[in-house]
Amino acid sequence: MRFLSGLSLSFAASPDARRTPARGALAAACMLATGLVLSHPALSQERAMDLGTSLAFIAHAEHAAEARHAHVAIAIVDAGGNLVAFQKMDGTQLGSVRLAILKAKTAVNYLRPTADMEHALNAGNYMIATLPDTLPAGGGYPIMANGKLIGALGLSGGEGETDATLAKEAVTRGVQTIK
Repeated sequence: MRFLSGLSLSFAASPDARRTPARGALAAACMLATGLVLSHPALSQERAMDLGTSLAFIAHAEHAAEARHAHVAIAIVDAGGNLVAFQKMDGTQLGSVRLAILKAKTAVNYLRPTADMEHALNAGNYMIATLPDTLPAGGGYPIMANGKLIGALGLSGGEGETDATLAKEAVTRGVQTIK
């Protein structure tokens, strides 16, 4: 662990004592209570899907949709599949709301564009249709930053290929702006 002084602290006791979960928990509680623990530097350098970042991805998706005269619902989820931001453009069918969210969650859960899953299903890989809480239809796209998954974009409102193209374009442009 990292401390204010930059020194690491270890509790070197007998080998048996180091293996005791209670001892580790007590040590962590003492460090937290004294306020000595800071966040690890690597954590602060990693990108997370916060509201500002998610709104930027939504703006890219909306711009791409407007350029094609499409009306879509756009969902952004974090790496855990939790909804961070959502927008439904005027004129978008109501059914697209849940579909956009489910596409984003599917892209996070399986670390791939949902269009890939749709193509596999169409090619005869019917097992994909049995996966729980999964929508194998184009429009979901994982968002990677520095080689790590930070979330996904889900987009629904057009045909599958249109949704897939718009989602890929929005994520590609969004990732370029957050680096």
